[in-house]
Amino acid sequence: MPDGSGESAAPAVERRPEAWLLDEARTVRGPLLRAVGWAGVGGVLIIVQARLLAVACQRLVIDGTPLAAILPLAGGVAALALGRGGCAFLGERGAAAAAARVKERVRQFLYRRLQALGPAGLAGEETGPLVEAVTAGVDGVEPYFARFLPHLALAALLPLLALLVVLPAEWRAGLVLLFSAPFIPLFMVLIGRGSESLNRRQWGTLARLAGHLLDLVQGLPDLKIFAAAKREAATVARVSEAYRQGTMAVLRLAFLSAFTLEFFATVGTAVVAVVVGFRLLGRGLTLADGLFVLLLAPEFYLPLRVLGLSYHARMQGVAAAERIVPLLALPLPAGYDGTLPVPPGPPAVSFEGVAFRYGGNRGGLAGIDLELPAGSLTALAGESGTGKTTLVRLLVGLMRPETGRIMVNGTDLARLDPAAWRARLAWVPQRPFFFAGTIRENLLLGRPEASEEQLWAALEAAAAAPFVARLPAGLTTELGERGAGLSGGELRRLAVARALVRDASLVVLDEPTAGLDPENERLVGEALARLAVGRTVLVISHREETLRRAGRVAVLAGGRLERLVTPADYLAAGEGQCATCC
Repeated sequence: MPDGSGESAAPAVERRPEAWLLDEARTVRGPLLRAVGWAGVGGVLIIVQARLLAVACQRLVIDGTPLAAILPLAGGVAALALGRGGCAFLGERGAAAAAARVKERVRQFLYRRLQALGPAGLAGEETGPLVEAVTAGVDGVEPYFARFLPHLALAALLPLLALLVVLPAEWRAGLVLLFSAPFIPLFMVLIGRGSESLNRRQWGTLARLAGHLLDLVQGLPDLKIFAAAKREAATVARVSEAYRQGTMAVLRLAFLSAFTLEFFATVGTAVVAVVVGFRLLGRGLTLADGLFVLLLAPEFYLPLRVLGLSYHARMQGVAAAERIVPLLALPLPAGYDGTLPVPPGPPAVSFEGVAFRYGGNRGGLAGIDLELPAGSLTALAGESGTGKTTLVRLLVGLMRPETGRIMVNGTDLARLDPAAWRARLAWVPQRPFFFAGTIRENLLLGRPEASEEQLWAALEAAAAAPFVARLPAGLTTELGERGAGLSGGELRRLAVARALVRDASLVVLDEPTAGLDPENERLVGEALARLAVGRTVLVISHREETLRRAGRVAVLAGGRLERLVTPADYLAAGEGQCATCC
């Protein structure tokens, strides 16, 4: 895995979540080792501080040394305390910085991976769980690197270091520490296994809840129309309460784990205190050595207790990784990787025996033979599920046919440079996306170098110039998310204008006039006719106003090209929809 490149090596096949986490930890090995090093220096300072404090008490209480002679030792203890604080700060900051680097790299790679997969590679993946994995899921791996891994190293180092200095001073107390220490990680693992399954279940519940909430938000207008909003709100409240109770169950186990760790640490420290006390009474141990051992006993157990508390950070990280790793392991869809340039001008496209099936047997297309002449406007019609969207995805290069080929001006599409091919395309979906920003910024999305004159010419051709000119700020008018502030018909015309600004030679439109009133449908239809001049256009539509402007209509049925007819013949069969039908 490359180090410092900002690129995380994705697995070709799915790996175990914790193995993936450890691989990611190797990319920040340096910062993590420095963080552990600072914490280790702090552990050494603890031992030195305890020794100085024990010697000071010996001299003051037993030897009767004047207080003035003890002040240098007290100053040393204070300086060591400050040094410990500084080491703890540097260690925590280093671990947090390493975790932040891992989060940034994983999130960036996950974004790029999802973009590379595209809609074809994410078939069957719901938006809500995907968003939850990229946001809360990536955040969930942070404690694994910031807390669990550093504390795991310190739990292996600091108790051993403390034991090495305690055994020469009082070997009986050392044996107590040695034999009591394994009980803490043992019970940590036993209790952690139970809470780990609960924690994993909670992550799954959170992913489903995220998808459910997204569906409700997107369908809120329909829920209001059918007076079902309160019922669904009650369902959300019930599911949220179940999630809260599940989270409380995980926390109960976490508190039980903390209690168990504290119990064994307290009992171990008490036994050490008893051993030291009897040794002091028998005069077999000096006060300095006895106090030194007593001061180190809690510090011996502290890294083990902290590791036990951080074990829940491990469970959180593993549960988050279980959601992320399958996304990284998704195979990239077969795409296009040619290098030939795309000929200028409107392309002539030919589908020759093209077939594609989702998952090998679901939906798709079979044996499509279709010609899109250069400079033509072809309408694509058919019932839902007949393969119209699949055909468009194949055309724009998001997927590759399983059999057959798509020819562009006599050249196989697979041999063309995909970036150059997509630079010649414009896509106008049924619900065009507009981000929060000015109208100018949205129009320049596909061609940032376009001039002011080109923008207004495109708006004029799309019948959008009149309403844009009436806006108080014109092209600098701010739009809300998804174009909030404009009507559906105005947004469709802006989408056509954006395609004109892009100056693409192949334009694909999906139901550009669906759901519009007759006047807006007429305006969009006229804009579509102007858009088709000098371009090859493929439009998915069932609307009479749009179909009349097409040169011919390709009708799909059951994933096959049923027939290729003129708009007049298609409409004569009564298959088109007028503006008042839907």
